[in-house]
Amino acid sequence: MQARGQDQLGVAGEVQFRADEAHADPEHGKVELEGDVVVTYDRFRLTSRKLVITLGPNAVEMRGTAKLTHCPCKDSPVSLEVSGARATGQGDIELRWPRLYFGALPIFVLPWLLVRPADRVGLLPPRFAMRGDDGALLGAGARFPWRGADGRLRAVELFASGYVQGGVELGARIEGPTMTGRFTWDRLRQDRFVADTHGFVRSDVRPDVRIAWDLDAIRGARGLVATPSLTAAAQPFDVGAASVTMQVSPGRGVGAILGTGLVARARRGEGPIVWGPTAFAGASGAAGRRGSWEANAALAMLSGQTNAPYARAEAGIEVAPRLGPVFTRARLGTRARFAGPEGAPVAWDAVAEARADAFVTLEQSFAGAKDAAPLVHRISPRLEARGAVAQGAGAFFQAIRPELGPALGLAAFGVSSSLGQAFGSSLEAEVKGGLVATTTGTSAVGWASAEGTRGPVSARIEAIASKGSVELPDEAGDGISALAELRVGFEDKTTVLLDVYGRAAGKGALARSLGGGLLLGDTIGLVAARGLLLGLGYSRPLFSGITGNIRADTDLWTRAIVGLGGALSYRHPDGCVALEVGGSRRAGRPGTDIWVSVDLVPPLPARAASR
Repeated sequence: MQARGQDQLGVAGEVQFRADEAHADPEHGKVELEGDVVVTYDRFRLTSRKLVITLGPNAVEMRGTAKLTHCPCKDSPVSLEVSGARATGQGDIELRWPRLYFGALPIFVLPWLLVRPADRVGLLPPRFAMRGDDGALLGAGARFPWRGADGRLRAVELFASGYVQGGVELGARIEGPTMTGRFTWDRLRQDRFVADTHGFVRSDVRPDVRIAWDLDAIRGARGLVATPSLTAAAQPFDVGAASVTMQVSPGRGVGAILGTGLVARARRGEGPIVWGPTAFAGASGAAGRRGSWEANAALAMLSGQTNAPYARAEAGIEVAPRLGPVFTRARLGTRARFAGPEGAPVAWDAVAEARADAFVTLEQSFAGAKDAAPLVHRISPRLEARGAVAQGAGAFFQAIRPELGPALGLAAFGVSSSLGQAFGSSLEAEVKGGLVATTTGTSAVGWASAEGTRGPVSARIEAIASKGSVELPDEAGDGISALAELRVGFEDKTTVLLDVYGRAAGKGALARSLGGGLLLGDTIGLVAARGLLLGLGYSRPLFSGITGNIRADTDLWTRAIVGLGGALSYRHPDGCVALEVGGSRRAGRPGTDIWVSVDLVPPLPARAASR
């Protein structure tokens, strides 16, 4: 038989049960169930041969041996067998003599346990890891959630762990609608501190005022060597900023922002920190019907090995008129920086740049199958011209383009092409070539990129190259840089990732001025001036919801393995449990890291998520 009962909880908690036999006592709110008993309350599910359930004003009491799961699925991979339980309308459940099962295997027993949902204060699953040569790490944590005035969930999680060798690790994680953060301090003969947080807050009283921050830092004598993540350890700089900004509207279409705060930067690990207070202002607006302008300025007092007041100002104007079928764009911009290092003359540099582009877009549509989006081909020839003048004094700044000299002229011709449907496969490609003239000579430069998707395959390729007609420094003369990225996802959710980053001879500095942007950026810090980094990743579903993945990064130029790792992960389709077991090695860190993570926190019920 089936029946339902509703308690007197502050939120409408509903108990549903099914059994071969049921005996009810409505006066005392008691139900006795026998034979193939199934009871559900909120997101909890109990199965038993015999139960006695009492519906009270503040809780539901259960007596008898039963198996409890915390998700609605029929066969949960993780379950608890208990000798009694008590559930409340807040989502808490108290268990007497709980025995933890993974499948049919009992793995843990306690005399009493309180299970709490993600929006209630409670303990986190235990932590276990093998941290390379640092040895075993064991720990646990607690979660402290709350809801803000907007009803959205915030939480702070605190962790405490210990190394078997005698060290300690303390950590915290914060989460909220507009913020996230992770902080770790550990000591094993030496110290390491890790901070990775960003976000902003604003009040309803002054929505035009915002407090924002961004910090990504790894510090300490063992900061880099004790960091398992290859991506985190490969970043060359620690950066941090915090600011209070206010938006203002002077009128006539002008928007402005005023702010003050702190900025900091240092070499990753143990490099000296340069930091100081800063104030800044910026404004932008329309310039006629087809143009815009912007200007900003900043002032900072930087402190480190030397004290240096620092100032920066930038301004630019851009117009984009259309001359019949020809689209044009012209921009004028300038930037100046000043610094007064302690005990040295004022250092400064400045650059002024002019740029003009003109292009025509030709388009052709090709009808496809019935009810399918047409195939569209676009091709755009483009002419570009740029000129820049740079000057500076003092050694405080890295010169704007030291390898190019104080003057630069660029003339280039390019063409871009795209082929694709409104929804579905696409292919985009662009090629540019031209001449760069500087005070040290003239060089030919080239830049090319291609990006496309077709079904489960997506790929991207980008390359820049320069060839000097006169003798130039290696960093600025002949050189090539390239990257290629490929991702293939199959119907069975198997995924293959391939990426290649490399450079030979110079860094392609001349060609970067053509392509616009630093191709390889700071993340290629593990590769020398001449290198080729190959990364290969593979992920595949194996069986019963278990997925395996591996990743390897190798510097082919030096034949060194930069990073190697893999993991087996399981996530139940109903969110009952998430489990991962993995290991990794990376350059610069001795030993192999092994970790095990278990997440038993179920998804929030609909009523709690909407409160």
